[in-house]
Amino acid sequence: MARRTAAYSAIPLAVVLAVTACGPSHHGAAPPPSSAHRTTPSAGTLNPTTPPPATPSATTRPTRTNASPSTPAGTPHAAPCRSGQLRWTLTRLDAKPGHKPSTALLTATNTAARPCALHGYPYLEAHVGKGPAVWTEPGTRARIRLLLRHGRPVVFPLTYRAVPDRHGYCAIPTDFDPVIDVRPPHPARGDYGTPVRMTDTHGRPVRPVFCDTIRIGPPRQR
Repeated sequence: MARRTAAYSAIPLAVVLAVTACGPSHHGAAPPPSSAHRTTPSAGTLNPTTPPPATPSATTRPTRTNASPSTPAGTPHAAPCRSGQLRWTLTRLDAKPGHKPSTALLTATNTAARPCALHGYPYLEAHVGKGPAVWTEPGTRARIRLLLRHGRPVVFPLTYRAVPDRHGYCAIPTDFDPVIDVRPPHPARGDYGTPVRMTDTHGRPVRPVFCDTIRIGPPRQR
């Protein structure tokens, strides 16, 4: 009986030795790196898995347009209008500024042979050097999408206050003659605008007086 038990005990030991001999060999395999041997990124180096920090946007003057720069359906494709192909005129309609809002017309004419696209409102700014300044803001949220052909002008009405308020305040003092610059919507990089002079309805130069924000309305083509 003791001999039979010893024989049965020898069978499992033989099986274990056989499995061990047939299994994959791990000799020479490199052990997984421990946390003590992991490489730490040097100072100033971003982890590839970490997104770069967000850069705060610079504060700028009011947005120049509320319109989308995309070409509307059914409109022939045309490049955006640039300052070099536009002729601007600014005409004051009031014979003499009064206490009611004054009005003027800002007209753009395409002088290039090819049509161009106006997708938004132009931006007009009146300023005295780096000092007092006023600018246009759309008086409506209507989207502006126009195809401007050669020689076809488009007119934008302007409304503004041209006399000081009851406290005597005017954004640009009335004894100053401000410089006026106009830029098309979505101007090219480095486009600082086109200088324009204000005239009366007879084409004679007049001194512009802007005491508050200039409201620009939807255009009409002639």
